[in-house]
Amino acid sequence: MGNSVIKVNQSYLELPYFKQALVHKSVSQTKNNERLEFLGDAVIEIIISEYLFNSFLEMDEGRLTQVRASLVNTKTLSEMFLQFDCSDDLQLSKGTTKLDETHKYSIYAGTLEACVGAVFISLGWDESKEFILAIFKSRLELINTSDDFKDAKSRLQEKLQALNIDLPTYKVTPNKEGNQFECNVEFQQKFYKASSSIKKDSEQQVAELILEHICKA
Repeated sequence: MGNSVIKVNQSYLELPYFKQALVHKSVSQTKNNERLEFLGDAVIEIIISEYLFNSFLEMDEGRLTQVRASLVNTKTLSEMFLQFDCSDDLQLSKGTTKLDETHKYSIYAGTLEACVGAVFISLGWDESKEFILAIFKSRLELINTSDDFKDAKSRLQEKLQALNIDLPTYKVTPNKEGNQFECNVEFQQKFYKASSSIKKDSEQQVAELILEHICKA
């Protein structure tokens, strides 16, 4: 699933807003994808919420929230954007391009949200709903109601408590603009870090990294 290509409707690429959705703020401070990202974030949230509400009638509010969080998060959205056949069209400054992939997760995720925002503002609700359900299709089909949809921090907490190991402390530092958060954790003499435009996401990313390390140990 991770390597499959998601074909984006070629007509979308001709939309002025879609072209703007592929411009990161490091390239232009005025004509970039930030406002479209804001819009797309909300559209994805409501479309996926509606789908889960109608598809899983037995799930309560808490369970629905967990499932949605497992689908709509920085890591998943970034992975999906990289599957777009137009992902190479993303415009980044030279400095931003040199960042490691972990630091670019939030950029990729934000760009996907901006693409959705562009389709919504240009073509309307029905078209953007079709677009979202198409790009989430393989993940929606894999939902198993018996799966554990707890987030990474919750899973890490349970794992460490079972091993009788002290929980890590998440130290989150915002940048000067306050729109990017870096989370640093020292755990068992190793250092882990991740950054995101959302504070909680940076913590979740670090928790995921620690979990991966524990599972490999």
